Amino acid sequence: MSWIITLKFFHYVALFLAGGLGVANGMLASAHAKSGVQPAPPVRTTMMRLARLGLASLILIWLTGIGLYHQLYQGMDMSWAFAMKIIAASILLAAVAFLNIHLSQSAKTGTAPNAKIMKVIPMVSRGALVFVLLGIAIATS
Repeated sequence: MSWIITLKFFHYVALFLAGGLGVANGMLASAHAKSGVQPAPPVRTTMMRLARLGLASLILIWLTGIGLYHQLYQGMDMSWAFAMKIIAASILLAAVAFLNIHLSQSAKTGTAPNAKIMKVIPMVSRGALVFVLLGIAIATS
């Protein structure tokens, strides 16, 4: 039982961290886009750190989630809603990983990130997150 509690604790911490980092980075990007000003170097560095921490948090969510699944359900077939959650979570992880790669490449070349990518990724991420939350709400009801 203590293993499950430990996994849940880190799962929840990672959920809160990923959510907060995503909101903070989104607000920074939006504020700069609306003002038409590129972020200053220290802000860009901070945004990169937020993106990397967000990716690390999502990876921690996956690792603890896999552990919880095996501890609680031991391979039992889950509902369609749980499958929807996993697919949406996979899309979210892929989007955030892609964004991290894109931002790293942009930083290395000293160019601004592609505006279309910076517009699409938040929409994809938010949409995936809606399906993750909907899927888990249905699956655990």
